[in-house]
Amino acid sequence: MFFKWVARELLRSWKFGLFFIFNLSLGLTGYVSLEAFKVSLQDSLRENSKSILSADLAVSARRALTDSEKNQIQSVMSTDAEMSESYEFFAMMSSAQGSRLVMVRAIDQNYPLYGQLVLGSGEKIVQSTPEKEILKSESTWVYPELMAQMGLKNGDEVQLGQLKLKVADSVGKDGTQTFRAAALAPRIFISRELLAKSGLIQYGSTYSVNYFFKLKNDLQAAEKSEALLKVLTDPAIRVETSQGAGEDSGRQLGYLSDYLGLVAIIALFMSALGAAYLFRLFMTQRMREVAILRSLGLQATNAVSLYAVQVTVLGFLSLIPTVLVASVVLPLLSQLLASLTPFSLSPTMSWRAVWMALALGVVGSFVICLPFLLKIRELKPTKLFAEEKFSSDIEIRKPWVFLPGILLFWVLAVAQSNSFKMGSVFVGAFFAVLLVLFLTGLLLLLVLKSFRNAKNWISKYSLLGLSRRRASSLAIFIALGLGSLLINILPQLKNSLQNEFKTEEASKIPSLFMFDIQDEQMPALQDLLKQENIQSIGYSALVRARILKVNGQEFERKVEEGGFKTRESEAEARFRNRGANLSYREKISDSETISEGRPFSGDYDPSKQKYPEVSIEYRFADRLGINVGDVMTFDVQGVEIEGQVINLRKVKWTSFQPNFFVLLQNGVLNEAPKTFITALPKMSEAQKDTLQLKLAKAFPNVSIVDVQRTVNEVLKIADQMSWSLELMAALALFTGYVVLYSIVSSQMRLRRWELNMLKVVGASFGAVSKYLVTEFVVLSLGAGLIGAGLSVFVSYFISYYVFEGSFVFSWMWPLWTALGVCGLSALIAYLASRQVVHESPLVILQEER
Repeated sequence: MFFKWVARELLRSWKFGLFFIFNLSLGLTGYVSLEAFKVSLQDSLRENSKSILSADLAVSARRALTDSEKNQIQSVMSTDAEMSESYEFFAMMSSAQGSRLVMVRAIDQNYPLYGQLVLGSGEKIVQSTPEKEILKSESTWVYPELMAQMGLKNGDEVQLGQLKLKVADSVGKDGTQTFRAAALAPRIFISRELLAKSGLIQYGSTYSVNYFFKLKNDLQAAEKSEALLKVLTDPAIRVETSQGAGEDSGRQLGYLSDYLGLVAIIALFMSALGAAYLFRLFMTQRMREVAILRSLGLQATNAVSLYAVQVTVLGFLSLIPTVLVASVVLPLLSQLLASLTPFSLSPTMSWRAVWMALALGVVGSFVICLPFLLKIRELKPTKLFAEEKFSSDIEIRKPWVFLPGILLFWVLAVAQSNSFKMGSVFVGAFFAVLLVLFLTGLLLLLVLKSFRNAKNWISKYSLLGLSRRRASSLAIFIALGLGSLLINILPQLKNSLQNEFKTEEASKIPSLFMFDIQDEQMPALQDLLKQENIQSIGYSALVRARILKVNGQEFERKVEEGGFKTRESEAEARFRNRGANLSYREKISDSETISEGRPFSGDYDPSKQKYPEVSIEYRFADRLGINVGDVMTFDVQGVEIEGQVINLRKVKWTSFQPNFFVLLQNGVLNEAPKTFITALPKMSEAQKDTLQLKLAKAFPNVSIVDVQRTVNEVLKIADQMSWSLELMAALALFTGYVVLYSIVSSQMRLRRWELNMLKVVGASFGAVSKYLVTEFVVLSLGAGLIGAGLSVFVSYFISYYVFEGSFVFSWMWPLWTALGVCGLSALIAYLASRQVVHESPLVILQEER
């Protein structure tokens, strides 16, 4: 009997059911599509992880390993483990057409232990390749974009340090490509035996030496990784398994998918908002019937169960359109993100995604309807027989009933952002925005009451009607306000990012950035720049070191465990498992500001100071738990140096100035072994190309980064990410419009008598249509403007406190967006109400008879 009641109720209210399913499935589509994308990314990284690392396990360092460290590695590794040794570093490659910074990978006969290189000629280079051409002669394989940029073809000669190399072939596909390697420069391959002759690696040069191992199984790789971490105590030595390499390569896309997921959660929230409103409206219509059933003996628990099961069934049915729509959205999302991945992705609706959609549909629909279901228990059937009119209106007076929904929202935010901190901040900021929209909407409705004396009846009654129907008006206002906010944030951030990278005459962003300058090369470099009439922005020393202790406690490297890892824990592990590059200055640069503490007191004076002074970049300090006043011990080339932290700095990294995480007081590290880095000011393209060629010939070991080209690449990636984010923001805004359409349609059914009475007393169809459209134009215009205004504050916060950059306000986009929201809302209101507006009032009179 119970399930017959449920089935009958579903069939009886099929229009409500369809709207409910449509609202819920729209939000689920965005959420599940992103989840399918993340799963596809993780699966692809897992499948390609050994190819990405070229090994089961790798040991790497940004310096030559000592004999003792090599013996420790050998003692841990199996005698039957295959090994490949390679070097990787930046260098300048020159040809008759100019010079470019390249990432050099010097390989041996065993490379690659996994994966393959597919050359432009079609030859596939794998471990079993008997003879690699670049190992037999002074030649190189070059990435195709470098061939195009420098106008090279097979057989051309290029200069790399003291080597003259022949371009043997291009690299059509590199299975070992990672995001890190592609960050600044295209890759070339040479023989490891040519390094000594090249003169590129000198004392203090920046390079990585890699020892790749091929083992019997993954379990063995994990065991040996733990054993190596115990014997290799220097954080500068990195031990990595293929699984870790895949996670590291996907970190950038991981952050992108995290933020896409947060936007998808907003779309899900707005869908829930529409579904909750529809259910509230549905229950309002059913309250009298429930009261009658209660008076006939139906228990409150059974009454709640009747509608709870109905909601659960609708949540289950929402899975069908979710799967269908996601199948269309996923290929589009895959195409947008294709250029950001080193391998192809084919996100599909996996069983995991289907189960997640089902769980969210069933549990989510129950949670959002729970406050209204509980009102059934509070219903007093005796009021049916009271003299006053029975009220079926539902008002929630106990805020605690919303706690399950808030908790579910927080869990989803943390899961999507992979960060308790980011997820909690997001939820807090989101509800703060909701509160502002709610209060602003209430204020707007109060202001509209002042139009009771308006002469034009259309304006008067449409605006007063909004304040009378407060629940529906606020639901529309909040949904459209959120959509307007989302669609405006991304362009504002994009403008601010582009402004950070402008290279106008007044800008301090350099044209070229140079590193690995040897101490003895400084005079000659300064003379060359003087001849070219170029003034360096400044020279900074780079001293390699590692952190030994903090406040007398051993600074132990972080051994990463399996399971759920937040972005904060990943960041802490990365920063702990690395060496530290130190520098020294008399004072901080103009691209830095002190956020806590005091400036340097001058040069170090051991007779007056117990410890040298140390300045730490504040994010670096936060990740390592270092505070002002802490005493740090550094190992600088075997010499221990103590220093006390006297300030934390904010660094504007987008300035491309020579900046460091750790600065020591001048007079402490001046005699330590070091190299120098510098930046050169803006210059014309022709002057820049000529200078790079001269520098590459005079100082072959010095690496030069073309900052303008790097900036353009960053902006290109930002554009690609922006399209992906805008897709999800558009989905959120579209969800807001669906909520609007659902609410308007429901309102039309409720107000059918009212609208037809207006026609009976003489109002034309056109006047009734204007009456309705005016309501939604005012509401949507207010929501659009408030949402756009809030987007400015949110964008400002993100620019300053997340990206640490300047904020550029652009009023044109928010204005046009607000007007667009208003126009589309008016159109949707017209379409949703057209049937009722054009209905003959005689229908109502006939129904009454």
